[in-house]
Amino acid sequence: MLVRQKVDIGSQDDGDMLALSDSQLRALWEAAAGLPTEKRGIFLVRLVAQLQFRSSNFTTADLDDAVRLAPKGLIQKSPA
Repeated sequence: MLVRQKVDIGSQDDGDMLALSDSQLRALWEAAAGLPTEKRGIFLVRLVAQLQFRSSNFTTADLDDAVRLAPKGLIQKSPA
């Protein structure tokens, strides 16, 4: 099943959409769920930017990389 989700980035509206499979969408949701609520929008903006940079025909490996890189710096680790 292919899910199309329009991602609104600020006031830009160029009509672009991301097409994600169920498993890709699940991976994105799981990554976002681990972030504080107020940081999830930043995560999604970063993820979309990375995928758009790669091309409109991104692979699951591209999405996996973007999901891994997008939250960098958004989670503060407490000192040990």
